[in-house]
Amino acid sequence: MPGVVAFSGTSAGPAHRTAVGSRALLPRRERMTLDTIFDLASLTKPMVTAPLTVEAAGRGELSLEDPVARWIDEARGTRVGRIPLHRLLTHTAGFVPDNPIEDYRGSKSRLYAAIARGRLRAAPGRRFIYTDVGYVLLQGVLERRFGRSMERLAEARLFRPLRCRDTRFGTRTRDRRRVAPTERSRGVMLRGSVHDPRARSRALGGVAGHAGLFGTGADVARFARMILAGGIAGGRRILSASSVRALTTNQLPRSLGVRRGFGFDIDSPYAAPRGALFSRRSFGHSGWTGVSFWIDPACDGYLVLLTNSIHPDGHKDLKAFRAGAATLAARGLGVRR
Repeated sequence: MPGVVAFSGTSAGPAHRTAVGSRALLPRRERMTLDTIFDLASLTKPMVTAPLTVEAAGRGELSLEDPVARWIDEARGTRVGRIPLHRLLTHTAGFVPDNPIEDYRGSKSRLYAAIARGRLRAAPGRRFIYTDVGYVLLQGVLERRFGRSMERLAEARLFRPLRCRDTRFGTRTRDRRRVAPTERSRGVMLRGSVHDPRARSRALGGVAGHAGLFGTGADVARFARMILAGGIAGGRRILSASSVRALTTNQLPRSLGVRRGFGFDIDSPYAAPRGALFSRRSFGHSGWTGVSFWIDPACDGYLVLLTNSIHPDGHKDLKAFRAGAATLAARGLGVRR
């Protein structure tokens, strides 16, 4: 990978932070810096879509038992329309990992209709299948419930109260020089435009329930500290304590063989960022572009590990790297097992 930004610490603040290597290799080499802005990819799920949904449920603005069709008219009369929202949060709705890219070439309404008509890979509730599709629908649920875009909801309910300086969907022109590039698309190196082609599509325009968020290590660390503090940051309540518990504790039956909260991974094939020392109570998430974070209330610790490992030539398997870094971070935070 070109380079890494890492933050580790506790609910009280950062204990260690570092920037190593290069932010970009092409078209020219650039040094990695702590204020580098990364495409956070699937960190959008636990940092935006899941907390907005769970917090709305806690306020009585919707219910996690609501069927999809209550909010997505295009799903009425379909099997998908009967799926409760909580199955979308835990990847147990039975969707395929990704629906066809062709579904994203029209309007949002056409996209939702295509998803509703699509075949499920498994009966709802019977299997854990990690998928972006459920989070695409959750975006639709939130936007239709509140009459506001996902981007504005996230800014108003999460990132402005958190006082995040650099976290938003997409990037501002003045910040483009700080953005870590990803891959080429149609001959152009993506820099500040979301890498995920479905999030980048005509239907979603860079703002999606599963991807599209950009941010810095400092801002992701601020989010992690808020979760460790039970939803409080800077003396302000951002999320209710019950929302934080629902997001970060297991919501699945033992028979499925994985443990997931409403948005956070706890123990699954994707849990390599836990490493060898963070506890089984810990939780986190990773993203395709090379980003991850992991949080452990047992030691009041976290690790944010941001890379643009897909730059310049594609996806890398970071499981061993993430696990090793987490083990070192936990040891540095005083964990001994």
